[in-house]
Amino acid sequence: MKVQTGKRQAGQLTIVPVFIGQSFDQLGLQLNEYHGKVKDHAVFFDREGTRYAVIGMGAAAKFELNKLRNAVGFGARAARKEEQKEVTVLLPEGTNFTKEELVHATVEGFLLGDYQFVKYKKKFEAETVETVTIATVDGELTGLDEVVKKATVYSEGTCIARDLKNEPTNKMRPYDLVDYVQELFKGTDAQVEVFKGDDLAAKKFNGIIAVGKGSKNPGAMIKISYQTDASQELTALVGKGLTYDSGGVSLKIARDLSDMRMDMGGSAAVVGAMYILTRLGVKANIVALIPTCENLLDANSMLPGEIIEYANGMTVQVGNTDAEGRLVLADALLYSQELGAKRVVDIATLTGACLAALGKKYAGLFGEESVVSGIKKSAYSTGEKVWELPLADEYEELLYSAYADVRNIAEGPFAGAITAALFLRRFVGAEQKWAHIDMAGPMDVNRVHTYSNEGATGFGARLLADFIIG
Repeated sequence: MKVQTGKRQAGQLTIVPVFIGQSFDQLGLQLNEYHGKVKDHAVFFDREGTRYAVIGMGAAAKFELNKLRNAVGFGARAARKEEQKEVTVLLPEGTNFTKEELVHATVEGFLLGDYQFVKYKKKFEAETVETVTIATVDGELTGLDEVVKKATVYSEGTCIARDLKNEPTNKMRPYDLVDYVQELFKGTDAQVEVFKGDDLAAKKFNGIIAVGKGSKNPGAMIKISYQTDASQELTALVGKGLTYDSGGVSLKIARDLSDMRMDMGGSAAVVGAMYILTRLGVKANIVALIPTCENLLDANSMLPGEIIEYANGMTVQVGNTDAEGRLVLADALLYSQELGAKRVVDIATLTGACLAALGKKYAGLFGEESVVSGIKKSAYSTGEKVWELPLADEYEELLYSAYADVRNIAEGPFAGAITAALFLRRFVGAEQKWAHIDMAGPMDVNRVHTYSNEGATGFGARLLADFIIG
């Protein structure tokens, strides 16, 4: 699919995002207040050989870029259903955003809204759109090729993250993730190194070893180095890579657990972000660390009550085997110190408690202010929403263990997302600036929704890349 800016073309399906009360008399569209309301479909008008798909964005006073992404995402699916090859998208007028910001959001909205994961389906809605032109009602948009390129790469990185998470459990095991990463970055400025087998023990990645004991599919630590500007402080991006999580001996409750293949959502976000950075040729000093394994149940599985000793000598009592993500992230956080990372961001589908607190729209955010503020800024511009939660020192006592330095799960049912973050903080260096993103909520949607199709959202890829770009 080719995406470009230019001039509105008569005869093409034209997507028109509108505000409540907005008039488009120059297009021959007689709109009323209803046509500007937010809804999950397009209203079609045929005028002088051109078909218009009108999609509401709500009140102009409450406009934000994500409302434009949402509207254009609906338009992309409408274009596919209409089997259109050539499509024009009109930019909204009268907003406080620049044309560059509006074009970027429009490209993302269309490409992400058009996404399908149909690899294993015999029947699906075939893609038909060949060219998308972003235009204004009266004029021609020019000089925005770099904006279109950047937004396209942002979308590609997000779709990579979606693909990784949407893969079925029998197609995405730890070594499958290893193979994918190695192939994706082959021939780029990024170098991939993998620790597996005896290497895990040699590096004292004992969290990965413990969590993965119950699976016949061995785990690994994936390291992606992208260091094109040594003058910058080294930043580590850490992504949880549990390709499946049954809960282990602390087995999850009986329900459809197929979405637990997405417990590697943090790793997918990191891979997508690294793709964006390398594809755009960003000058950066980055190392991505992905601890990957499966948390399954068999005679060899990690047991509650086990004590794990980490590379720094810290001991952890396993109180619950379903609190496994923090055990593997601890390996990566310690390794980031060994590599000399001054700034660290970890991202994980970590706790149901965060989902309960913030729902499906927001990820929880914890950490040091300078890093947290940068992530908040990127969350606003990308529409990947976060909400800061407190690192409450008062709750440290809930992680007390009589048998080890710390327990992997808190005493009692409360503040689960906070205590998980406090556990991770113990593995962060005193000189490191660190943030933790708990993306358990926005990892997926259960139906077609705005610019996300049913399944994985790809959350985090654009957020992390934008944070690094600054």
